[in-house]
Amino acid sequence: MGTFIEDNCEFVEWSRPLIENCSDFSCTHDKDIENFFKNDFENYNNQLLGKSYGFVKANTSLELVAAFTVSNSMLPVSSLPKNIKNKINRPIPNIKRNSQYPAVLVGQLAVFDSFAGKHIGDEILSFIKGWFIDPLNKTGCRYIIVDASNHQKVIDFYQRNGFKFIFENIADEIEYMKLDLEPEYKRTRLMYFDLIILKSVSYTHLRAHETAANL
Repeated sequence: MGTFIEDNCEFVEWSRPLIENCSDFSCTHDKDIENFFKNDFENYNNQLLGKSYGFVKANTSLELVAAFTVSNSMLPVSSLPKNIKNKINRPIPNIKRNSQYPAVLVGQLAVFDSFAGKHIGDEILSFIKGWFIDPLNKTGCRYIIVDASNHQKVIDFYQRNGFKFIFENIADEIEYMKLDLEPEYKRTRLMYFDLIILKSVSYTHLRAHETAANL
């Protein structure tokens, strides 16, 4: 038995025609994300700043289940404090250590209201992880990074999926980013996942390369 999206959904490229041909969707817990996947995604796509994808459940009418946006990024260890630099460099052989490492940024991720509570967000993160360690991936990618909303439910979600804080202390993160605000007003937290931990295991959670190849 597979996962919900593996058993019930089709992987698609997010687009205006897709939205127009499917039933309406909502994300009541975060209207900014809802607006992004209804409108703003086109600007990011057109400016080559991010690419959005989704999962569609096909029945009597097409239903939009979830969506996510990814873009190229990096983890710039040379500019990080020494203790954090050492933490990130430790799993990397000395000869391969560098001032920065290739990463993919998950800029937006939403599970729409009709499909909430099915752990689809966990499945999407597993899909993305599998996608970027797949032999068919066309570029090197060591890390997945997110700028997660600083709410305990969101933080718990990413930690449950193996993500770690880049800065354990929110005050240090504010100082690094040169922000003029108090810790209680910091709305996001930088987190990362090291894909190398999956490279040595059989990671076929959602057979990402098969679904992506069908686009």
